[in-house]
Parts: sequence; structure tokens; C-alpha cells
Amino acid sequence: MNNITNDCRFLGRLVSDPNLIKTKNDVDLVTFTLAIPEYRKERTGEKKRNVSYFDFEAWDTGATTIAKYTRKGDEIFVHASARPNNWTDKAGRKNYQVKFRVKEFKLFNYHSDDKETGDAQEEEVTQEEFNTV
Repeated sequence: MNNITNDCRFLGRLVSDPNLIKTKNDVDLVTFTLAIPEYRKERTGEKKRNVSYFDFEAWDTGATTIAKYTRKGDEIFVHASARPNNWTDKAGRKNYQVKFRVKEFKLFNYHSDDKETGDAQEEEVTQEEFNTV
């Protein structure tokens, strides 16, 4: 048990278009939420679907790639680490949130917008993997 790591893997669909911003230090940051379905069988034999939502962030070139080539509804595989965020709001209430920082990701389909014509091109990617910081 000496090799315990903070290592998470997800396969899900984007809930909305990714949100790309530039930080004060001129670094790209993209945030997005994935919907991740989980299926289980009830005692009656009925298959039940439950969807969980998780927040992610990616930095630098990974951020620009995700923002440029994905949009709402796209499927993406994410290899990430969990990052806890604790804060106290103005009312004195303690808040806790877990966000996942993207290490690697794989796009299963991506969209490349042609800026001159305004037409969107869609291609399927079978092994497109990008590393992020």
C-alpha cells in the first residue's frame, strides 16, 4: 500500500460548452462539467440509470485544445487528480468543493470551426491524446 496515488479516470459528456479564460499571468484555463452515467440493477431486475456531475479544469495547451475542439454533448475521456477547495464565505459558512485537474484526455469526436466559412467540421478521433501540465 505504499503506492497510493490521487488518480481518477472518467468517461462522460460535456454538460455545456467549455469555458476558456486567461489568468492574470496570461495562462489559459478551461473549466467544464461532465455528466457521467452509472447503471445498476434493482432487486426487481430493472436497470436503473443514475447521472453524476463533476467539475474539471485544464491548463495551458490542454485548455486551449479542449476549448477549441469540444462543445456541449461531446464525449471525452479524462485522466485527472482530485483537488479539494475549502473556503469560508462572507456569512462565515465553511464550504467544500472537489474539482478535478486534468492530466490527460482523449477526444472521441471533435469539432474544428472553419472561421472563413463558419462551417463546422466534425471528425472522429480514435487515438488523440494530449498531455496537460
